[in-house]
Amino acid sequence: MSKKVLLLPILVAAALILLCGCTQTTADNSSANKLDGFDAFVTEKMTEYQVPGAVVGIVQNDSVVYLKGFGVRELGEPELVDPDTRFQIASVSKYVTAASVGSLVDEGKLDWDTPVIAYLPNLTLANSYVTEHVTLRDLLAHRTGFRQYDGDLLGRLGYSDSEMLQRLRYLPLGTSFREKYQYSNAGFFIAGEAAAAVDNRSWEDITDARILRPLNMTRSGAHPETLYLDDNHVAGYQEIDGNVTPIMHEEAGFPAAGQVVSTGRDMTQYLRMMLNNGSVDGKQVLSAKTVTNIHAASLVAGKSGPLSDPNGVVCLGCDSYYFLGERIIEKNGALDGVRSIVILVPGKNVGLVVIANKQLTVFPETIRDEFLERYVGKSGVDLQAKEKYNQQGWYTLLKAITVPADATPSTIAPSALAGNYSSNLYGTMTIREDADAGNMTVLLGPVGYEGTIMHQTNDTWYLSWPNPDDTTGYITFTKNPAGTVTGFTSDEFGPFTRV
Repeated sequence: MSKKVLLLPILVAAALILLCGCTQTTADNSSANKLDGFDAFVTEKMTEYQVPGAVVGIVQNDSVVYLKGFGVRELGEPELVDPDTRFQIASVSKYVTAASVGSLVDEGKLDWDTPVIAYLPNLTLANSYVTEHVTLRDLLAHRTGFRQYDGDLLGRLGYSDSEMLQRLRYLPLGTSFREKYQYSNAGFFIAGEAAAAVDNRSWEDITDARILRPLNMTRSGAHPETLYLDDNHVAGYQEIDGNVTPIMHEEAGFPAAGQVVSTGRDMTQYLRMMLNNGSVDGKQVLSAKTVTNIHAASLVAGKSGPLSDPNGVVCLGCDSYYFLGERIIEKNGALDGVRSIVILVPGKNVGLVVIANKQLTVFPETIRDEFLERYVGKSGVDLQAKEKYNQQGWYTLLKAITVPADATPSTIAPSALAGNYSSNLYGTMTIREDADAGNMTVLLGPVGYEGTIMHQTNDTWYLSWPNPDDTTGYITFTKNPAGTVTGFTSDEFGPFTRV
């Protein structure tokens, strides 16, 4: 990966002019008219949001009517993105996981509404009622009661899948079972493990064999190393203080929640299948009933979509809302260095995929909005202005925490905080004192996943990680009457005990 690069507008413009000419011709004139000026729009938004490279594909009436790569795979290098360039697709993987699970439902090995404990007899969660009743539908529709994104760090710490599953018994619930939409990668991990248990192979191998290969998605894979099978893959980037900088691709914390690697061309195959009741090129990969189940509303989520449909819903591995009376199926994703989105408009028999090699950008949503206005109808709302406003929210994920103006000194010397701490959920955390800026380094789990704590006030510190997707929060150290540090408490990370 190249060194830190400042993304100058002139360089972006030069890169984006070099569009890869790998475009499938349109199937009919009406589609061609809808795509007038679309290349220029994509290029304009890539420049505006400083996106180095992207791929965009559109399917209509079971044909690929648009498929192009834009920009470069890596800043400072000449190789262009093309329809076969590999990207991580991040949480769009959840939509694929729903299909791999669905293929086992079709065979009768799994059932959407049977308690998962029937497939994972050793499953234990924090609440016994949830343990006994949680189903695949609950897990894939984020309605288990797990707190938003809780436990994601567990997948970065070097534990085996079986050990992670055992540790999830210590993951607290934030709401009542089936009460509220709470986005949970841990839930997808459990679903993937249930699939693995009944099919006697890993979720990765199940997904490759049951979905990706039957769909002839030849450059895709559920194993993370698929990204690097040849040189035609992207490097990842994020934007900090106006500068676009390279970052290392990271594997998803929980495999079934975000680990799939794919390309623009391959993802158009997936869209064709989902728009055609599970069939592609005469091959029935999923039953029509399973596709219907995946797209069915399982829980009301609230405002969703570019027009903030108040009745947006969660489906299985995807979401749904209405746009000018048309039902939309959508799934987006984000990992370090990548953003992705897929859209289906079943009533128009049309779909979209956008994948970009930059994190913390609304670029995929800007293309989605333009696509919907071209294929469904003009909204009468300045959707691009709304996305520009939404971009500020993404930037807040990178803002460093600052020490409060009224902070009081810690009653514990930093040297006394250094040492090892233990959590039932996460395992061992080592805190060591650094020489600069009063910060301390944190090493968590078997691989020593590295984070930082910064003093806030009194005995409270702020724990953060380099990946903006990871949970951050406050930790407050505790001590016994003799003044010895005994551990720390945290709403986000739970209790840790000094060892």
